[in-house]
Amino acid sequence: MNQPHLTEIGKIQKTHGVNGELQVGWLNDFFPEDHNLESVFLVIDGIPIPFFIQSMRMKGTDLSLLRFDDVNTVELAEELVGLKVMAEVKVSSADDELLLEDLVGFAVITSLGVQLGTIEVLQDYAGNLVFELQTASGNELLIPASPDLIVEVDVDSKSIIMELPEGIADL
Repeated sequence: MNQPHLTEIGKIQKTHGVNGELQVGWLNDFFPEDHNLESVFLVIDGIPIPFFIQSMRMKGTDLSLLRFDDVNTVELAEELVGLKVMAEVKVSSADDELLLEDLVGFAVITSLGVQLGTIEVLQDYAGNLVFELQTASGNELLIPASPDLIVEVDVDSKSIIMELPEGIADL
């Protein structure tokens, strides 16, 4: 299932208390106070499921305590621990510049014409941006999300051509 409008913004780390509250760790570049989040999507069995936020309070700079509608026991909350938190986050830009986040949903094609797969999400691994691709065979492939590797972007066909290091698609 292709969800090009969703961006990973955090991960549920653990339960908090006995009333279904959850601790969420936000990704380095996401600050919930900058967004008016009414709902988020949790990825369950590979499918983003919407959850409406009942309450949210900050716990430090990169953690929040969240309560979702209909999650009111610690047992229900425990089932959500470890899940990715995604949202439709609009990144404002002064002009029509295409950002790496905008490439989610695009097909990745090597400079040799081989289609590797579709970008499912832009991940941040300790400051290293990586495209997570879903291949035609259903496998996951991680490739560096470096603008230096992007040769061409075709917005109309939702595809990008990348010059990738030899063997990276074989990993």
